[in-house]
Amino acid sequence: MMTAPTRCEVAIVGGGPAGVSCAIWLKQLGFNPILIEKNATCGGLQLLNAYTNTWIATSANAHGKDVAAALQANIERHEVQTRMSTTAAEATLNHDGITIRTDADEVIKASFLVLAGGVKPKGAGFAARIGLLVGPGPAVASSDFTGQRVAILGGGDSALENYRFIKNRGASLVHVYARSIRARAEMLEGASPDDIHVGSYTTDADRNLVNGEHYDVVVVLYGYEAHKSALMGLEPLMRSDGFVFTDQDCMTSIDRVYAIGEIAQRAHPCCVTSMADGVVAAKAIQRRMEASKASQFLGAVKRLGRAAAMAAT
Repeated sequence: MMTAPTRCEVAIVGGGPAGVSCAIWLKQLGFNPILIEKNATCGGLQLLNAYTNTWIATSANAHGKDVAAALQANIERHEVQTRMSTTAAEATLNHDGITIRTDADEVIKASFLVLAGGVKPKGAGFAARIGLLVGPGPAVASSDFTGQRVAILGGGDSALENYRFIKNRGASLVHVYARSIRARAEMLEGASPDDIHVGSYTTDADRNLVNGEHYDVVVVLYGYEAHKSALMGLEPLMRSDGFVFTDQDCMTSIDRVYAIGEIAQRAHPCCVTSMADGVVAAKAIQRRMEASKASQFLGAVKRLGRAAAMAAT
């Protein structure tokens, strides 16, 4: 027998800082969202963050795992409905909202959908293996670089941050290869000019060669991009840099579908801007839902008025 679909006002896919923020705000605004998260606990990219979050004003000494634990605790404290260890596999548009099918064979019908997760490190064709790391996070943080020759590919903040981290972990040398430098000026402080190679370069991933020079470890740090699977078959307008295009309210090119946090990268990607996105989307959805209820109420009043007038004639 076919199970009846679960109905909610807002389905949020992704339990990182953006998704949790959106869910908590919606719950406190009087709505009943459902948060779907593929991991067993909330946290998003913070589950992979091995560094201290010195940029968060209220949590200056918290590591990624601490931020993730706080997100999970708050989602529980506010008694938000969740579907943990669950993947939102497919989404289809209806005249009155969105239908989401999960890998747990649950069908969720929601008036609004918020995409709040689903990014992956840009690999540019490189496949992670021993001696070749793709993306920041635990793979870098847990590696022993003592006495090793390391090449970093990429010119953003992450590349320069990991340059310093790997040097401090005892690497014999660390070279950064970047077609252009996008890192903040202060990130370059302390970096030896001899270690930074700006311009085109060649790589041989099979032999760990960069510009013909051999390295024990090559670290690919080209940033992130939206993961196609996170779109669940939907086709919102995408930006040229690989992220979902949104308007000032975080809505995508698809009506009733919003994108927040890393998948949209509306501002500098971090916990704080992701959480702010969650608030923006929650308030925008609140306005939409309350305007709809007000319109329905006024329509009912007008119908009653017409009925009364007809009865009086």
